[in-house]
Amino acid sequence: MRDVLDSVFGLFVGTAYAQEAPEAWTETVTFTLEPGDTAEIKMTMEEGAVVDYAWTAAGGRVNFDLHAHSGGESIDYERGAGATDGEGSIEAPFAGDHGWFWRNRDSTPIEMTIQVRGDYSAIVETY
Repeated sequence: MRDVLDSVFGLFVGTAYAQEAPEAWTETVTFTLEPGDTAEIKMTMEEGAVVDYAWTAAGGRVNFDLHAHSGGESIDYERGAGATDGEGSIEAPFAGDHGWFWRNRDSTPIEMTIQVRGDYSAIVETY
């Protein structure tokens, strides 16, 4: 009887852990942003799609604008100045390109790393 209880308990604990374990990042983009330079990283998403993200700016601070646009529609999700990291999720209110515009206002190069997972069809990078 004890073996059966241990097996059932193990099944519930294993299932709960599997539901809580985060999904692995599906894509990582890294690039160097020189002083004064800008870059855009965007994901092509359908309406209702959700993407999780995390980013870091190593070696300095960046200004950013997390936004989307397509077919005359646009939205600003978040803006920041002097930031070194960020994380969150985007739920697309319309189909189009959703992502960041970055600017290095520091006097040193910054190594950017952006990780994403979720429902997107492509990543578009413009440096």
